[in-house]
Amino acid sequence: MFEHRGDSPGLYVPLQPSSGTTTRTVDLRILPDGRVGLAAYTSLPSLVQNCGNGQPWGLVDERGLAEIRASADIDVVLLDAPLPLLDRRINSDSKTPDTFMTDPLR
Repeated sequence: MFEHRGDSPGLYVPLQPSSGTTTRTVDLRILPDGRVGLAAYTSLPSLVQNCGNGQPWGLVDERGLAEIRASADIDVVLLDAPLPLLDRRINSDSKTPDTFMTDPLR
């Protein structure tokens, strides 16, 4: 179970950029110690601040998070963790990140 912080009904998770298909893949991180991490953010502003404004994202609830963890070999969930500057996806043309899902707060 995860604790909700903020007004979001779930967690924002970074997705890999689209490869021209409708299927999207969660963006996993290999940590320096070899563990596999899933970054998750409690708000869209936190995702943008920590991943960049060009980071595609999806919104998952507790069940969705459990499904992601069951389908991948994830060792740790990184909550509101900043990505290294070189890993951030910056889109200089827009301040709004691409999304696979509709932001429920709009």
